[in-house]
Amino acid sequence: MPRTPKRRERGMVLVMALFTMAALLVAVTGALLVGSSDIRATRNYRGAAQVHFAAESAILDALQTVNGPGVVNFQNEIVNNWTTLWGASSRNFGPFSGFTYNVNVYSGTTPANDGRFVATATGIEGVKNVVVANVTRSNVPSTAPGAIYLVNDAPTDSTFNGNAFTVDGNDHRFAGGMGTAPPVPGISTRNATNTTETITSLTATQDDNVTGLGFSMGPPIVPSVWTSPVAPSIAQLNQIITDILARRGNPPNPPDDNTSNINANQVYGTPANPQITHLTANNVHMNGNASGCGIMVVEGDLTINGDFDFVGLMIVRGQTTFSTSITGNATIYGSLWTEDLNLTVGGSAVVNYSSDALALANQSTGGGALPALIKVTSIADCAELPGGSGGCP
Repeated sequence: MPRTPKRRERGMVLVMALFTMAALLVAVTGALLVGSSDIRATRNYRGAAQVHFAAESAILDALQTVNGPGVVNFQNEIVNNWTTLWGASSRNFGPFSGFTYNVNVYSGTTPANDGRFVATATGIEGVKNVVVANVTRSNVPSTAPGAIYLVNDAPTDSTFNGNAFTVDGNDHRFAGGMGTAPPVPGISTRNATNTTETITSLTATQDDNVTGLGFSMGPPIVPSVWTSPVAPSIAQLNQIITDILARRGNPPNPPDDNTSNINANQVYGTPANPQITHLTANNVHMNGNASGCGIMVVEGDLTINGDFDFVGLMIVRGQTTFSTSITGNATIYGSLWTEDLNLTVGGSAVVNYSSDALALANQSTGGGALPALIKVTSIADCAELPGGSGGCP
């Protein structure tokens, strides 16, 4: 049956409508694809920026990990012990959900002083970034955790006798007067339990004998006793001690001193010639008129009853039953670190934090003897470098 003009007209309208709908569908589909592509590109750009930020933050995390205790030998204390210091797994990056990072460490051309951190960060949709930081050991001693630092994680027992002793974390010049360095705690510990034990061991009349960071005359008087969890652990300090003692050379100069009773006038270094002293007797009693300057490492039990003047860093490496007793007329400028579980402070003992005393101790055996900070000398984004260059994988 032949089509009428009206039927042909309706057919043409239907064809045009279908064509228009198809054109609109193509346009909408194209817009959606372009929009999706733009969203994906924006998301990828944002993800790349975020993962780079995570990788750079990993470098900062690694620096904080090593600069808490400080470094004497980068190879021995950092590279060889990185799994213990950092851990074996990646860390979550808190600001961005789904992002993690990890850091590997390598020694450099001078293993004792130089190296690099390689941080790898990953995120959502497979984004990844690697940042390489070349680092070197500075020759600026790390700030001491306190005028006295109790290194042990196990419960410690502090005893304070009389009211004539002084433990001060404010900076003093060993030749007299006050220094300009920021204050540190009078006494610092590894954990809150030992901090509380130390504070409660002080009587009300002794609280103002321990001054420094956080001290307040009140009322009530608040002694300067703080927790320093990022300071060297026993394992870290033992490695630091090993590296310090190695700086005396082979054979060591000065040699080990096995004297257990020091009754005469004994000199262990002077400000003009600071030295690293190693007292190896397990029970050292100082009853005479001893003095020293530099770094003194004491193995086991240390008791000071006589006149003892020391400028620098004293480290007492004790065992579970050993004690450190600083009484008599002992005057220490610098810092005292002890691994002993039992600390006794009394008599007219004076322990003053002194940054210039520690700087002098750092000059023992020619300089660089104390734990020092690691600093970044250069940093590279591996996304902008060819593979295998600049330390990049």
